[in-house]
Amino acid sequence: MVTDLAIILALAAALSWGVAQVVSKLGLARMELPLYAAIRASFAFLFAVPYGLATGAFRFGDPHLIWVAALAGLIDPFLGTLLYMYALKHGEAHGAAALANTAPFWGVVTAVVFLGEPARYVTFLAAILVVVGAYFLIAPPGKGGRTGSVAGGLAALGAALLWGIAEVGPAKYCLSRGMTPAEFQLVLVGVASVTWWTAALWRRSPEARGTDPVGVWIAFFTAGVGFFLGWILWLSGLAEASLLTPIRGGAMTIFAFATSVILLGERPTGRSFMGAALASAGVVLVSLGA
Repeated sequence: MVTDLAIILALAAALSWGVAQVVSKLGLARMELPLYAAIRASFAFLFAVPYGLATGAFRFGDPHLIWVAALAGLIDPFLGTLLYMYALKHGEAHGAAALANTAPFWGVVTAVVFLGEPARYVTFLAAILVVVGAYFLIAPPGKGGRTGSVAGGLAALGAALLWGIAEVGPAKYCLSRGMTPAEFQLVLVGVASVTWWTAALWRRSPEARGTDPVGVWIAFFTAGVGFFLGWILWLSGLAEASLLTPIRGGAMTIFAFATSVILLGERPTGRSFMGAALASAGVVLVSLGA
């Protein structure tokens, strides 16, 4: 049963993630992607470690769960974030966020394909809505319109796929077997930090841009709001109830759209609104029918 507290936590997580998703575009405009992501992951330690120590949540009793959480760290905050940030650099934030926030739909598909859960007619209807919505967000408009980035749109969908897998598989698996949200998050932060710093050092070149002070502050902000607060709120709600995906997907798209207009000055077209609405409807539909 989904409690009022779980719904509040999911809405708060959606707001945190939606804002962080859009603000990250400002940071990426000032720094190279791997360096920005590496600094962001490192800053997350400043929030995750004190929180876990203060709440006494760090126990780490089962090594198997640590390895499963580490797999989630590779899938979600590294590979998924890599694709999402690529999408931000090659398109507008509201479109990338709307596509990436179809993650709950892909989570349900993952459960049907890999976990053997029964497929329902509503799943196929939701698939049509998500696909049509993605088409409006990715495909270039007609003559006179702004050409969209197909590569960026596909990258955002790839991020959604990876995020959906991580939500359905490792997160639920670990929390249902006794791992605390703070433990799971610390493993995510640790894996993300190692992988992103490895990528940053590997891709480093003499011509690469250095650390921009404003970009560093943006990384700090998104680490606190998105990487720490968003994840801890979501995992805390997920530990209480797992049927929160319609709130997560739909609310994040709304928050991301609003933030992109207010902070970035983007002006979504009617086509973008239509695509986001259809994709979000697909997420809500498949989640409610799951």
